[in-house]
Amino acid sequence: MSSPKKPPDPLAHQADHWLALLHSPLFDRKQQQALQRWLTNPANRVALQKAQAFWQKMGMLDAAQLALLEQRLAQTSAPKRKPKSKPLFVSMWLVSALACCLLLLMPAWQIWQSLAADYRTATGEQRVVELADGSRVLLNTASVLSVDFSQQRRHVVLHEGEAHFKVAKDTNRPFEVETAIGTIRALGTAFAVKQMDDDLTVTVDEHAVRVTFSNGSIIESLREGEQVSLHQQQISIVKHINLNQAMAWQQRRLVFKDQPLQQVVAELSRYRNGAIFITDNRLAQHQVTGVFDANDTETALLTIEKSLGLKEYRMTDRLVVLFRQ
Repeated sequence: MSSPKKPPDPLAHQADHWLALLHSPLFDRKQQQALQRWLTNPANRVALQKAQAFWQKMGMLDAAQLALLEQRLAQTSAPKRKPKSKPLFVSMWLVSALACCLLLLMPAWQIWQSLAADYRTATGEQRVVELADGSRVLLNTASVLSVDFSQQRRHVVLHEGEAHFKVAKDTNRPFEVETAIGTIRALGTAFAVKQMDDDLTVTVDEHAVRVTFSNGSIIESLREGEQVSLHQQQISIVKHINLNQAMAWQQRRLVFKDQPLQQVVAELSRYRNGAIFITDNRLAQHQVTGVFDANDTETALLTIEKSLGLKEYRMTDRLVVLFRQ
């Protein structure tokens, strides 16, 4: 089976970040100069156009907001830009066209939602799936799974997201979970797999599994209470972990212990529609410890803001920018 995952376009993430700043009180002369440098790259300008078209298409930008954005973009234009050049958005037709182009940058799990995946969950949703062999799968938020069972094998594909597998014993048919980054093989065991973008994490809570990474590296036996990850093309050492903490998401609890704020925010974002951005790189690395309810990300976000003395700016609830007071 071919890999369903394509690397995400980092420009889309950067463009959303700049779009939020353009419309926020944080946009000062220093930010204007930084944006001007960023826009010297034609690909970046296209990405910003697509981001603006997308948010307008979603109904998140009204006429006043668009006017403000285009005014600030005009102020940020490179000096060599000709005065009579056409504006970024000359018609609703162009907006619609750019919005359609943005579909090409949609995350893989969203594409699979509209195609032939067998099981999927929406943002914030969890779902229990009983497979034909008696195995049980708990799909976490925004996850997509396909199943391919035959007389010779039991094969599933986790296209994106997170899932816990409680595998029924069948010595004649191995059970494999394929991701874009690696394959996990088990016989009668329980384990969790999380694939987000180009990162993969495997955690075993019963017996053992075999992990084969797409780069050819193999871990013959990842045992109960152990976890291994692949991040930025680097495979971590096998480590013993606290299973109660690692599996807390199954009870819709998000547990963090001395983890960077950027990582905490990324996890919270999985359970809400939209994105959360941090303007300060040092702030993004600030260590956070806490237990939050996955059903109430607003309270979690408010708790973080109060405990760290942060302020936020919102372009509706779909785009939240965190910054220091």
